[in-house]
Amino acid sequence: MPYDATKDPYAALAGTSITAPGRRLVTITPADAELATYCKQLWCFCPPDVAGGVGTVRLVATGDADNETNDVKVTPGLQPLPPVQVRRVMSTGTTAGLTIYGIRDK
Repeated sequence: MPYDATKDPYAALAGTSITAPGRRLVTITPADAELATYCKQLWCFCPPDVAGGVGTVRLVATGDADNETNDVKVTPGLQPLPPVQVRRVMSTGTTAGLTIYGIRDK
């Protein structure tokens, strides 16, 4: 079934604000390269059996230089990461086995 704009009361909010609800949810595979489309926020699922009980997501925020990485710690379960726009989710430094979701408008 195709998208129906008449059923979407939030269409006018798309891209109007960083705090507006995202229009797309994508699964991100960490890579030491730019995301195809930057994300307005990330969520992460950390499995309960992650080594040491804590995982790490290494990212580069949209306004940071290439060498300015940030390590965000995640505990088991599904959780939002700090509210920052992201342009890279690094494979180097990110714990294997995490599922990372990106929220974006396009």
